[in-house]
Amino acid sequence: MLNVIPTQQFKTTRVVISFLKELTDRKELVMRTLLANILETSSQAYPTQKAVALELSKMYGASFGTTVSRRGQVHILNFVLNCVNDNYLLHPEDLLGQVFSFLKELIFAPLANDGAFDEATFERQKLNLTAYIEAVKDNKQSYAALELQKVYFEDAIQQAANYGTVEDLASVTAAELYAYYLEMLQNDQIQIFVSGDVLEAEVEENVLALPFGKRTTAITKLCYEQPTRTQVVEVVEKQTLNQSKLDLAYRLPTTYRDANHYAAVVFNALLGGSPQSKLFANVREKESLAYYASSNFDPFRQVLLIQTGIKTRDKEKAYSLIRQQVTDLAAGKFSETELENIKLNLINGYESRLDNQMTAITRSQLDILSQVSETPAIWIEKINQVSHQDVVEVANLAELQAVFFLDGGHI
Repeated sequence: MLNVIPTQQFKTTRVVISFLKELTDRKELVMRTLLANILETSSQAYPTQKAVALELSKMYGASFGTTVSRRGQVHILNFVLNCVNDNYLLHPEDLLGQVFSFLKELIFAPLANDGAFDEATFERQKLNLTAYIEAVKDNKQSYAALELQKVYFEDAIQQAANYGTVEDLASVTAAELYAYYLEMLQNDQIQIFVSGDVLEAEVEENVLALPFGKRTTAITKLCYEQPTRTQVVEVVEKQTLNQSKLDLAYRLPTTYRDANHYAAVVFNALLGGSPQSKLFANVREKESLAYYASSNFDPFRQVLLIQTGIKTRDKEKAYSLIRQQVTDLAAGKFSETELENIKLNLINGYESRLDNQMTAITRSQLDILSQVSETPAIWIEKINQVSHQDVVEVANLAELQAVFFLDGGHI
């Protein structure tokens, strides 16, 4: 599926080729991450990272990379290339054609032989990914958030990080990953986005040169939904740290762009999603119970996560005060001035992101995934329409489900 986003706002052209799949096995997370790393750094024509970089430099310093992300039950592997627009070259040439030729090489001609990825390249990238996953454990804020995810979710895929687990990575072979790569090429949903001062006919001509076959599978369910637990699950882990971590997970049954979505966005911002939030003002600043305190709402998994860094001795007091902030919002204990300031803050942040070329591409991708189209003007209008009562109603939907406490011990 091709999506051209004509714009003269930027001096660059950005091309994104996305592979999307509804995951059925946790191991796919780490396989797709490893695959992204291998395809980003080598191909038959460019067998080393240096060769890849040299080819990019010939395209006037174009930048290229792969990313992996997850939206609910759908995993997305992106190939992203950004280059200067032909119109800004002293002697214009078919740079867009060069870009698509490069992407075709990287995606369809990987460094592989005899049904397996090149062993040296595979082992190097496998080692790099193992080191990256292990390094996350040293960032205790990220570690606590991932541990809370394991406690909250019942589904093994949702429990794991976007990049997968070391345990699953250990068993992956070069031949197994290559077989998975061929399956991805054949079956994944494909979305191609081109943003810039481009002619749609020219883009279509280049896209038709990519050897994608017809897709036989479709994404049937985007959002993940989990039943409500009758009891809160709490897990405590002890480590010797300078700072303890207290993280909470609330089920918030509203999905991306549904009737309650915009009220949920405002509720999250009021709770802990902005410097003007209740968690920041009351838990961190007023009571000095937290080094940091924030919340994040994931509409694709219907979960609201609260993260705090605290002293061990303050655990019970902080836990009570954090929960009180949710209770207060559910009881309508916030002023119209607070509400309007939060909405203004959200809109200002949203508008500032419109200056990023990737924002329009991401928005277009979410339009397709959610099957609901939304312009920036509509988003701003819907945020402005959120009332005091709307926030109260959404706050009353939030149910505490899981707590993870990383006990730092001596403080």
